[in-house]
Amino acid sequence: MKRTLLIALFLILGNYYVKGQSSETANVNVSAQVIGSTQSAIEIITVNTLQLGNARSVNGQININPVSDLNAGFMIAVGNPEAEFRLNYLPDRILNQINGNGSLTFTYRISGNDEEEQATSEPLDLENRNLRFNEEGRFYIWIGGIIDLSNAPPGNYEGDFTIEIDYI
Repeated sequence: MKRTLLIALFLILGNYYVKGQSSETANVNVSAQVIGSTQSAIEIITVNTLQLGNARSVNGQININPVSDLNAGFMIAVGNPEAEFRLNYLPDRILNQINGNGSLTFTYRISGNDEEEQATSEPLDLENRNLRFNEEGRFYIWIGGIIDLSNAPPGNYEGDFTIEIDYI
């Protein structure tokens, strides 16, 4: 029987501020809310949020690799030990300026591992494959992506990112 859990991760780039043309600073806050479940709940623990303040812009873009960049966000999904699931998300999101008409594009990239080792995590593309919680009921997720700042005016931006987990 297929059981579904939908987790919405609300990203608020509350302090995302583009200073001038050559310097950018940003802070990304990530939180999770369980929207519904028919199996035991999955808990999402945010260990580290995306750290964009240390990332450098190259050609108007910031690139955070979820497999190798220490600036990637880090979350732990806790569920049923050894339960299989599928993970889906929409990678391309538009973040809108809170007090203005600006917008920027954030293309999310995530990686996952049943061990707490970022360097050996695998990119989780939109392919339809089965994943599994480890023996302790944990699955580790790193969140990165590409932010296109080329047309973003200075300001605060917000948006959301949704991950859907389908138990198998």
